Amino acid sequence: MTTEGHPSLPKWIKDAYIPLERYLCEQPTHQSLTRQQATDIIDEANTDFSDADIDHALDYLLNRGWLYKVDDQLFITELQCGESTESNN
Repeated sequence: MTTEGHPSLPKWIKDAYIPLERYLCEQPTHQSLTRQQATDIIDEANTDFSDADIDHALDYLLNRGWLYKVDDQLFITELQCGESTESNN
């Protein structure tokens, strides 16, 4: 999951990012998701995260270039569906 030009993510941020990446890779068009969808996906994968944790994780990913926003849609900057994100923990 290390992307050229991006520093490594803290573990708890990875715990938010990986379900988003997995979700988009499972979609036939690998497009985007809304912030609410992202929140729901992270919440389902990390039941111990509070709403504030999820908001902070999404803001962290957006501010550091892992995600980007166009209109009301979130995109993963460099979606890598063929690679295992689990092995990079």
